[in-house]
Amino acid sequence: MIEKYITILLVAILATGRGGETSYEIEFTELDTGTIASIRALHVVSEDVIWASGTGGTYLVSVDRGETWKVGTIPGASEDDFRSLHAWNDMEAIVFGISRPGRAYYTADGGVSWDIVYENNAEGIFFDSAVFADENTGLALSDPLDSTSFLIRTSDRGRSWSELNNMPVLNAGEYNFAASNSCIDYHADGNIWIITGGSAARVFISNDHGISWTARETGLVHGNPSSGNFSVSFCDSRNGIVVGGTYDKPELNEKIAAWSSDGGDSWQLSETMPREYRSCIVWMQDEDSRLAFAIGKTGCDYSLDNGNTWLPGSDDEGYYTARPVPGTLTGFAAGAEGKISRFRIEKVEKVE
Repeated sequence: MIEKYITILLVAILATGRGGETSYEIEFTELDTGTIASIRALHVVSEDVIWASGTGGTYLVSVDRGETWKVGTIPGASEDDFRSLHAWNDMEAIVFGISRPGRAYYTADGGVSWDIVYENNAEGIFFDSAVFADENTGLALSDPLDSTSFLIRTSDRGRSWSELNNMPVLNAGEYNFAASNSCIDYHADGNIWIITGGSAARVFISNDHGISWTARETGLVHGNPSSGNFSVSFCDSRNGIVVGGTYDKPELNEKIAAWSSDGGDSWQLSETMPREYRSCIVWMQDEDSRLAFAIGKTGCDYSLDNGNTWLPGSDDEGYYTARPVPGTLTGFAAGAEGKISRFRIEKVEKVE
């Protein structure tokens, strides 16, 4: 296996005191996946178990920290692109495709066999993201089929799905992006956040598992088909971040990130923006530190103050999405041409 190590010492100061300062060091290790599929969905179950999915009906699973991968194509889905994915363990996972008919496939045997657990042949079906609040309860979001986003819900571990019929009305030209399986966030307490782009950059918020909704502007750039909110993540019921920009002009970095401290009811644009368009935001946390990590096809940035200011990370290109190993400052990133890397963020203390 060919591994590529990239170590970058980040220049920002986390804390200063008693003659010393703390900074972060990030190390990326590129892994050999054995595929050239474009990967936009990634789920890290644990340090050992990682699932991914993408173009050509491709799924990948590793049970040894990404050292080796099982790569396969779901039968009958070779023309589909699986941009939505959730996994429970090394055996169970579910994927949603963007093609018509829109289908969800579930495996209980590590990908040996797959069952169709949802199918919809409506014109315009295109699943953007899937997320679970707990072991049994999840949501999957499609592009609009009429004037509202199309959202389905499961309460039986993905075995059956039903439509939520009370979604907010979208503006003309407003939709969701399927860039990184992260245009929706869902917590076990019933909080849901769905972000939009295109003609508007809004967040739809529910505090009751999707029974009622409110809509709020995030302030991110919008007004053309390639701009808006691309990724949302809340670390608790109050503190959340959205990132995005203009994906076909990634160098534009005005109004590409915002943060909220009141559950999404109001949003503040970041004082210092990420350097370029970012398609995915995740929270990284261990017993000592918490930071926000944003990645996109031209590099990554991080924030130590819940998204108000962003500090430069790697310029490594080709990544669309990332997920942390739970409870650690390590994670995995995935993107173009089968690219998956393991990354580690380490605190470095300098004593003067």
